[in-house]
Amino acid sequence: MSEVTISTEEYERLLSNEKHYHNIINYSNDLISRHRIDKGSTYISMSNVAYEMMGYLPEELKGTSGFSYIHPDDVEQVIEHINMSLIISHYATAAYRILRKDGSYFWAESVCRYVYDEYGKEIEVLAVTRDITERKLIEEQLQQNEWQMRLITNHTSDFISRHKASDNLEYLYASPACKTLLGYEPEEMLGKDGLSYVHEEDVEKVRDYLISVQQVQVDPEAVIFRFRRKDGTYMWSETTCRYTYTDQGEFEYVVAVSRDITERREQEKRMRESESRYKSLFEHNPIGINALSMDGTYLSMNKSMEELLGYTNEDLRNKPFEPVAHPDDLAKTNYHFELAKKGETQTYEIRTFHKDGHIIEVHVTNVPIYVENEVVGVYGIINDITERNHYLAKIKNLSNQQELILNSVSEGIFGVDLEGNTTFINPAGSAMLGYDVDAMMNEYHLKQIEQSEPDGSPSLAGDTPILRSLSDGQPLYREEAVLWRQDNSSFLASYRVTPIIDNGERVGAVIVFQDRTEENEVIRAREVAEQADRAKSEFLAIISHELRTPMNGMIGMIELLFDTLETQEQREYAEIIMDSNNALLKILNELLDFSKIEAGRMELEYSEVSIQHLLDQVTDIFAMPVQEKKLFINTHIDPRLPSYLIGDEDRLRQVLINLVGNAVKFTDNGGVLISAHLKPQNNAQSIVIEFSVQDTGHGIPEDQQAKLFQPFSQIGTATNRRYGGTGLGLSICKKIIELMGGSIRVESNSNRGATFAFTLTLNAADYPEIPAAEQLLPVTPSVPSSLYGPLRILVAEDNATNQKVLLTILSKRGYQADLVENGAAAVEATNRKSYDLVFMDVNMPIMDGLEATRRIRQQHRHKPTPIIVAVTAFARKEEQLLCMESGMQDFVSKPLRITDIEAQLEKWSEYIRNHANDRK
Repeated sequence: MSEVTISTEEYERLLSNEKHYHNIINYSNDLISRHRIDKGSTYISMSNVAYEMMGYLPEELKGTSGFSYIHPDDVEQVIEHINMSLIISHYATAAYRILRKDGSYFWAESVCRYVYDEYGKEIEVLAVTRDITERKLIEEQLQQNEWQMRLITNHTSDFISRHKASDNLEYLYASPACKTLLGYEPEEMLGKDGLSYVHEEDVEKVRDYLISVQQVQVDPEAVIFRFRRKDGTYMWSETTCRYTYTDQGEFEYVVAVSRDITERREQEKRMRESESRYKSLFEHNPIGINALSMDGTYLSMNKSMEELLGYTNEDLRNKPFEPVAHPDDLAKTNYHFELAKKGETQTYEIRTFHKDGHIIEVHVTNVPIYVENEVVGVYGIINDITERNHYLAKIKNLSNQQELILNSVSEGIFGVDLEGNTTFINPAGSAMLGYDVDAMMNEYHLKQIEQSEPDGSPSLAGDTPILRSLSDGQPLYREEAVLWRQDNSSFLASYRVTPIIDNGERVGAVIVFQDRTEENEVIRAREVAEQADRAKSEFLAIISHELRTPMNGMIGMIELLFDTLETQEQREYAEIIMDSNNALLKILNELLDFSKIEAGRMELEYSEVSIQHLLDQVTDIFAMPVQEKKLFINTHIDPRLPSYLIGDEDRLRQVLINLVGNAVKFTDNGGVLISAHLKPQNNAQSIVIEFSVQDTGHGIPEDQQAKLFQPFSQIGTATNRRYGGTGLGLSICKKIIELMGGSIRVESNSNRGATFAFTLTLNAADYPEIPAAEQLLPVTPSVPSSLYGPLRILVAEDNATNQKVLLTILSKRGYQADLVENGAAAVEATNRKSYDLVFMDVNMPIMDGLEATRRIRQQHRHKPTPIIVAVTAFARKEEQLLCMESGMQDFVSKPLRITDIEAQLEKWSEYIRNHANDRK
């Protein structure tokens, strides 16, 4: 319907021109009418359409109330609406039912406006009315359809949605099912990006699907993707999408129906896994398996069955099993097959024929095949036992001889399988253990037989030496062990465990044992001695602890006494008392530690220990004594070591302080090196760290080194005796390191210093930063360049072997020397770089060592010259004199010895340090 809108001037002109007026109102399909502005909206005039629309002639309507033709149910609301709209906006639109002359009603829509005179006063109302019955029917149909649609969408378990036909598929509608399936309220999804709910790995698949929906006229299959729920989990969705189009054929909306298929996906996955397991079990089983129909014909067989019989699957398919079975066992086979068809699993042994004709002895298991509780076939599980039966026959033939041998020996002998069950025992063994032979066979008795260690301590359940040997497959001999009889009495015994190997595989072990009861007295005597030793240790621990209390009081009171002393003499006496008390307290501490260890009361407290901080603490403690003796003290940490290790920091510090204290005490020249490095280890489950303390002191004679770690012992030299001490320090260190699961050692020669080193074995899993490969590769420990202090060394040697020997000796002492191969090169090297020490071979090509030394001395007249040590194969006095005259200061003779090189390093490093200022 088209609207008619005219101005006041146009309206007046039309009124003055009746012909034109009637042409306009009769031209429109709508009913155009004029009404008075009164209570009943009285008709003034109307177009001829009134007859077609209402059945009234215009003359019949003229002068009647326009409101009287409105349906009674609509009249009150329409009058109020039109009057209010005209008053407020001078314009009104209303839809209502109008009475026809025949008494029927139709739906109409009227547009009303005021008509004004030249003074702007309302003079009448102009109305344009159209028939909208058809439109109302369509709207009602749409409402009915929408109601039905909402009924469907509100009660279906599928999620129905409508989206904008855009890239982001914005939600325009979401059915209530989204609450149940996804956890979202419908309002939460409106206006949201539809693809934002799709799993990021499935977005491209959904886009491709939408493109296919656009391009393909036929209905495409649904797309399956993961739909994000409100709680962050995902639902597997099977979704079908359709596009709707505008009148112009353009995309308007996307309508989607989504269904939760998560459970179906899981069922399909479980079914695939089940099928895969069945396929693997059937096709890849090392035991032969075949499937038989109810009439006894072959349906299928696996690869192992084909290898067993020599037939292929095709050879026997749909063929009966009778020709394959041995004639003598055919009745037995049929009997068990019939029972299997009735649902009873059968196990039996028969003979069958190989394709080439030879007989195979097999063990058969028949299993019914069920489908919906009905037997539809039989599985045959076939295992070749030909070799086993042959082996058993051989064993049976040897059993009489073995029984004679086992019965004739006096030692106890019994065998066990890999699970520890007894497979045989001889009479001597059953008599010693107190078991009846029949009662012990095929039973597990290893836990009862060995319950204690020789010292009487209980063995861990399931971890006795016999059980470990059986588990590891390693032979074992124990000279002393405690075995237990059936009546719970014990006896001292020795035994040997030997694995039993059959066809290259372990099948068990045999244990041979002897009764050593007569040695019980020895064990008792030893136990008494150990008890006495423990009692001694406990006494020392108690008395040492009790002595500490008055000692601490004495030390405290002496410290207070210092504040009251008036004369220097009094202070000297008090300092002597304080020093004596400290020395006594140190002895008590050592006795207390020693007694704690001996009594088994020392407990370790494990925590993270910084290696760098630990070594720094130790060096700080000895900074003053080292400075007073003009020594050096250096540290070196292997860069491959972790920053922290798991250990008892206080006890590690105690050990290092003791070792470094001894090194400083017995070193008059040179210094001390403390190092930590990673040792090679074949076991990937552990790593080994070694700490070492190396000094350049007096050294320890080899015949005295065995006493070092013994309590209350001192090595018998005048030098050592003058330092005093209890002789417990190293013994305590050894006990502490052993408590930590490590070991300690010493390396030394007289007058060549000493090296004390201890190792700690740690769990590799606690140090993931150390690659497993490094633990397995042998690594040369890195030695710092300061064993005898920093030295710049040049080696002048033309012989390759001597080069390697000399450079290796220096490298092991921490020095990376430069190398030249003749005297001329040595002169050039000393001009280019300042050296502290030069090992100069006397006989070299181009320029010998003597001439090279003279030139070096001449060129270094006004600057520091290096110490030059001759290396010569001639040790006569004439050659030594020539060396000294050329400017050399010392010499070593060939063949080169480590001790000679070390002596030169120690001697001249001290000289270089003492004359450092003169050499600048």
